[in-house]
Amino acid sequence: MGIFDGVLLAADIDGTLLNRKHELTAPVRAALESFTARGGLFTVATGRSFAGFAALRPLVPLNAPVILSNGAYIYDYAVGRELHTEWLSGPFEEALHDIQARFPGLGTELHWPGRVAVMNYNRWNEVHMTSVRCTFDEIKDPSDAPPPWLKLLFVDEHETLKEVAGYAISRYKEHFSFVFSAKCLLEMQNAGVNKAVGVKMLAEMLSLDEKNVYTAGDAGNDLGMLRAYESFAPASGTAEARAAASHTVPSCDEDAMAAVVAFLEQRYG
Repeated sequence: MGIFDGVLLAADIDGTLLNRKHELTAPVRAALESFTARGGLFTVATGRSFAGFAALRPLVPLNAPVILSNGAYIYDYAVGRELHTEWLSGPFEEALHDIQARFPGLGTELHWPGRVAVMNYNRWNEVHMTSVRCTFDEIKDPSDAPPPWLKLLFVDEHETLKEVAGYAISRYKEHFSFVFSAKCLLEMQNAGVNKAVGVKMLAEMLSLDEKNVYTAGDAGNDLGMLRAYESFAPASGTAEARAAASHTVPSCDEDAMAAVVAFLEQRYG
């Protein structure tokens, strides 16, 4: 028996688990290995797709199924099996064509679990694909990469994406959510799909008491899980994330997740 038996910690990746150089630091890795060695369950809850997480997977000391694509996809590496998949539904193709017609040249990524296609590839797509070390197919039209898709990701400068979000929400909020995961990344998924729902599903699958579930995140797509559970936001996170979280820890460049584990050691030790 370990002090963390029955405790689940779910962390966002970029800006929370990783520093701003997209590195998993030695102190964070050591803290998480200590957490799992003493019975804790550690996983990621990220906007990254299965393909976008693949390069990082061997480096992260996971021992619970992962929550990917903002909760639309839950995968158990231990048994090599999908536990939950929610494809985009409703008028998603109509919405995509409408948004692209309104904002021609808008960088757009179409995500499946193991594949990404990019339309109107731009410098923000380049930064994003480089940071997650993900291969992709460049396409000219959605028909070149037929659905179903897990999510759409609009990738452009922040001012453009603010206009995209305002337009899209005014027309499609009944069907879809539009959430910033970074200033240059606007996520489109089915309404009701989010990390909080993904964490809740996973906790139920593992038969855990929700009072022993903790989350950590730094951005707009983390707000739901930060509010739903006792939670942590790095000092480097957005003002919204810090306001939503139960606790603020040092920045992601100062080993934020090591500080989270230290907090839990005080709680359970």
